[in-house]
Amino acid sequence: MVLITSLRSIKILGNGVVDLEPWAGKQMWIWELELAEKGVINNIINKAVSLGLTGLLVKAWDGKNYWNQLDKIAGPAKNAGLIVGAWGYSYGNNISGEITCMEKAVKGGADWLVIDAEIEYENQNGEKKAAALSGGISSSSIMKNVKLGYSTFALPVYHAQFPYKKFSAFCDVALPQVYWGDFRMAPEDALKDCVQQYSQFGLQMAPVGQSYGDIKFGEITRFIKTAGELGMPGISFWSWQHASDVMLNEIKSLEYASASPWAGASWNKAKLKGIMDGTEPQGNVTREMLAVVLDRLGLLE
Repeated sequence: MVLITSLRSIKILGNGVVDLEPWAGKQMWIWELELAEKGVINNIINKAVSLGLTGLLVKAWDGKNYWNQLDKIAGPAKNAGLIVGAWGYSYGNNISGEITCMEKAVKGGADWLVIDAEIEYENQNGEKKAAALSGGISSSSIMKNVKLGYSTFALPVYHAQFPYKKFSAFCDVALPQVYWGDFRMAPEDALKDCVQQYSQFGLQMAPVGQSYGDIKFGEITRFIKTAGELGMPGISFWSWQHASDVMLNEIKSLEYASASPWAGASWNKAKLKGIMDGTEPQGNVTREMLAVVLDRLGLLE
C-alpha cells in the first residue's frame, strides 16, 4: 500500500471514491524501454508491482520526434493498476511538433504528461519559449483536461535564468531533479534546499530522486523518508535502466508512507508545534512515546 501525505494530492469524488493525483506515490522513470528488463513488457510490469510502484514515467517524445515505446506498455501497465505518465525532452525550437507528440502520447494511453525542460530554456529566450509552449498546450483540445508536470533543475539559485515561474503557471506539479550524488550533498540537505527554493512558485512538488551513479547504500532510503516528512505527495527515481539491483531493492524496501489524508492537517499542526518530530506518521505509539507527547502538551505538570 502506498500512503499519501498531501491533502492536495487527493480528491474525494461525489460517490465517495478517493481519486489520487497521477504523481502520487512512488514511481520510476523509463528512458529506453529496451534497456529496462530487456524490454520485456510483462517483466517490467511485474517488477514495477514488486517494487511497490504506483506508476511509471515512460519517455514518449524527444523534441518533435515521437517515441512509440509508450504505446507498447501503456495498456498492459494500466491493466495491472499502474499509473502511466509520458514524458518528453523539450528543446523549445519546434513547439508545434512537441505539441503533436504530446497529443500522440495522450492518445497512446498516457494518464498525464511531464515536460523535461533544461539547458535549452536557461537563456534569454527561455521565457518566450515557455510562453509559446504554454500557448500551444492551451490551444490543444486533446490536452484540455490532462494533468501536466515539468521537470528541471532542483536548485533554482544556481539556474536563475530558467523560467520557473512560467512553467509553474501552466503546469500542475513540479518534479525537480534532486540528484544529490551529483551535487555532492546529503539527500536530506539536497531535498530540503530544493523544497525551500521551490516554495516561491506555489506549486505542488513530486521530487525526482537519484538511482544511478555514485550514491551510497542507504541514501535512497533517506531520500524517501525525508520526502515523506516534508509532505511530498509523490516521488520518483531516475532511472530504471541506470539503477543497480541494490538500488532497486532499496527502492522496494521502503513504502512511501506519510500521513493519511484524514490526518494530514492535524499531523502538520503537530509537527509545527513540536508535539511530533515529523517521523513515522504511520508508526505505532508505545506508552513511553505517549508519555512524551503528553508532557509536550503540558498535561503532566
